[in-house]
Amino acid sequence: MNRGHKPVLASGGSGGTYFMQDEDGSTSVAIFKPMDEEPMAANNPRGMSLSLTGEGLKKGIRVGEGALREVAAYILDHPVQGPRIHSGINNRGFAGVPATMMAYCYHEAFNYSGSLGVPRRAKIGSLQQFVNSISDCEDMGPANFPVEEVHKITVLDMRFANTDRNGGNILVCKESESLKLVPIDHGYCFPETFEDCTFEWLYWPQARVPYQATTLKYIASLDAEKDIALLHGHGWDIPPKCARVLRVATMLLKKGAAAGLSPFFIGSMMCRDYMNRKSTIERMLEDAEANIWPGSSDVQFLESLSVIMDSYVDEASSYC
Repeated sequence: MNRGHKPVLASGGSGGTYFMQDEDGSTSVAIFKPMDEEPMAANNPRGMSLSLTGEGLKKGIRVGEGALREVAAYILDHPVQGPRIHSGINNRGFAGVPATMMAYCYHEAFNYSGSLGVPRRAKIGSLQQFVNSISDCEDMGPANFPVEEVHKITVLDMRFANTDRNGGNILVCKESESLKLVPIDHGYCFPETFEDCTFEWLYWPQARVPYQATTLKYIASLDAEKDIALLHGHGWDIPPKCARVLRVATMLLKKGAAAGLSPFFIGSMMCRDYMNRKSTIERMLEDAEANIWPGSSDVQFLESLSVIMDSYVDEASSYC
């Protein structure tokens, strides 16, 4: 930017997404998403109406918190050997979320919709490594995607209860002669409820293949309590309702995988068949609430849920 290469607003999308250029202005090296330009936020550049309730486009996601979730997705996309000791663009996580961090940035190219004369300040948002890709999963059908690559995305999405996984936010890259999938756009992960969970890959044939040994070992190593503590250590006290969803989603993923369920069966429990029909996981939560006394602790709730979830998983296993 000091050399005159301004951020370039992406042509598509519902929020302010800017391509940040290298020193020559010839190549994009990062993506910056200001918090105040998210969909339904005060300075959204797409003309979207301001949220009157604080809730964003997805149920259980607050406006202006997308950047936090983008960074959290990178932090919790642990490498196979465990959580990162340090961040870095070459420290790839299990699912391959690009390196992401919070950043301050100021430039006149950003959208400022305030009154004239009001000082324009640096914006805070998520800054993510730019990934060169040959396509995305919306433009390229899933037939040639390696099973293990699809499975990595499924693990990520179910852990985080992703409410916006579509083909357009999975990049397709080529390494040597093989295809690699890179998940992006995680501003709608970690919701307060499971109501809007959406997984594009449910309809792909790879999702019906059970997890292999390496993936099962990774899933078994996951620990929601350590994840919540890790986010706290990085400065985000994840809201209690979101933390509960993370705990529940991790529990279902671990139990389902250990029982031999495919991503399709586990993911189907988390997603609604119809808008007005609650998902299996939502029904489990209602059953667990009904089985404990009002005012019971989260620990008691999770213990009740664990027993109920076992019965649902056992029933699903009988159909496999």
